[in-house]
Amino acid sequence: MRGRPALINFFASWCGPCREEAPEVEALARSLRGRAALVGVDWSDDLDNAREFVHEHGWTFPVLRDHGEVGDEYGITGLPATFVLDSKGMIVNTLRGPQTRGDLEEALRSVESEEKSEPAGGEIK
Repeated sequence: MRGRPALINFFASWCGPCREEAPEVEALARSLRGRAALVGVDWSDDLDNAREFVHEHGWTFPVLRDHGEVGDEYGITGLPATFVLDSKGMIVNTLRGPQTRGDLEEALRSVESEEKSEPAGGEIK
């Protein structure tokens, strides 16, 4: 996913706030048009329930499965949790709890504006 900003959204089918957030995440996915990547990560969930959740909410972006190990490495303490990465793959923000499309867009805009304001490598100011 390097080369553009990205959002990694950890969720689970048994998570009520994740259900609340799901339509907002899909609305963002449909608006990205390649300017950022979005990946869902189903955390510590039953495979059939996770598939049903993704189908029910019409998610059109890639969704990966995690049996807990990756979420633990990210320091997940509750769901949903969305990690915002810059184009180099570094975590620059963590959004905890259900987000709106506007919240997610704002987090992406923040990364994009930060990257535009960084001087090019080797440039002396």
